[in-house]
Amino acid sequence: MFCACRFICGGDVSAKSCSIDEDIVDVDTSIQFKNIPDSFFNLPTNSYPLVITFQKFLMMLDGTVGNSYFERFSDLSSLIENLGVRSVALETFIRKKEVTYDRFESLYWPHFNSQYTKTLDSSRVFTEIVSHIKGSMQSVEPGEGKLSRQDYLSLSENRASSLSKQKREIIYDIYQSYEKMKLDKGDFDLADIVADLHRRLRINKYEGDEMHFVYIDEVQDLTMSQIALFKYVCQNVEEGFVFCGDTAQTIARGIDFRFQDIKSLFYKKFVLESKRVAYNLGKDKVKVSETFLLNQNFRTHAGVLKLSQSTIELLFRFFPHSIDVLKPETSLIYGEAPVVLECGSRKNAIVTIFGNTGHESGKIVGFGAEQVILVRDDYARKEILDYVGKQALVLTILECKGLEFQVGKKSSYLIQFCFEYYVYLF
Repeated sequence: MFCACRFICGGDVSAKSCSIDEDIVDVDTSIQFKNIPDSFFNLPTNSYPLVITFQKFLMMLDGTVGNSYFERFSDLSSLIENLGVRSVALETFIRKKEVTYDRFESLYWPHFNSQYTKTLDSSRVFTEIVSHIKGSMQSVEPGEGKLSRQDYLSLSENRASSLSKQKREIIYDIYQSYEKMKLDKGDFDLADIVADLHRRLRINKYEGDEMHFVYIDEVQDLTMSQIALFKYVCQNVEEGFVFCGDTAQTIARGIDFRFQDIKSLFYKKFVLESKRVAYNLGKDKVKVSETFLLNQNFRTHAGVLKLSQSTIELLFRFFPHSIDVLKPETSLIYGEAPVVLECGSRKNAIVTIFGNTGHESGKIVGFGAEQVILVRDDYARKEILDYVGKQALVLTILECKGLEFQVGKKSSYLIQFCFEYYVYLF
């Protein structure tokens, strides 16, 4: 089962640790959190340490400060009347009206100017909108919660930019069309809620429970503007925050993440702003804690790590400002490098391995263990299933993250590549 929880723990900072149940998964929040209120006002002491998803955190913050973002939608009122429970109605409404990448690609992308879309990838455009135009550190500044066209175009002058000014012009045009279309449909995206929360929190003081300690897991799946919201609920900037994540596992659609960015964000938006309030104009010296790198890998063997490191070195060489520079991972488990299968230019790798058996039953070719094929998305999964039928388990990258598969009498954690398995990525 795919797990993508973000944990937010609050309580006495003197407590030894936050006890987190490893079996908690990101499921229907209306069921999982039915006993947790929709705000941070006077939570019972036995609620702490509080373990919730990031979406639940947003809903609770939304119910704590000023008028709810969702009051502007008349459809929600009728849902509440029909379902009777606001939290259930809100969960249903969000699933129906939130623009995720899948909805963006299927319902929005085909309606943009075809002269633009034929030269760009929908995933890249969605990432630029979510992580940069609406989710960057600059978008947190007082204003409309987004970068102006000029500010966005100026990013092309950055050494880390791989987009020209002309490409950014096109992307910004698509962004404006997207916003208009979204408004006409009565839809919203996560960035809209986050921008509205920042606006309200600048006007109205946060008066909910103050957290002494905040632990955020899978931080690589959040934008800078989303992370900046945590500064309002916890003032303990000296020792109250732990951000934990892995940039190699940044697989959430629309997220462009580097730990260098979060370190800069924490210094500017958490530490400096907190010191200005407490010590008047920030004359007090401040220090940001060091980043701790966990280089020992317990989930795979040395051969896989060497292969992945060679890929990372290529990325850093040709795109030096696009990823974090980290020390290579090591493993105590010996293993050979995975076998790379090559097919002729006109051959289909899946057909080469499985033949054209499709859904016919028969022996699995060659590999001796249960076959697992990793693909990018559901569309690729359907295409592959037409070739392999029931001869292999076909999973998306999101689904396989952190899963354990059996290899003969042994077991191995499958991350990106796994010995005795092969991977078919589109």
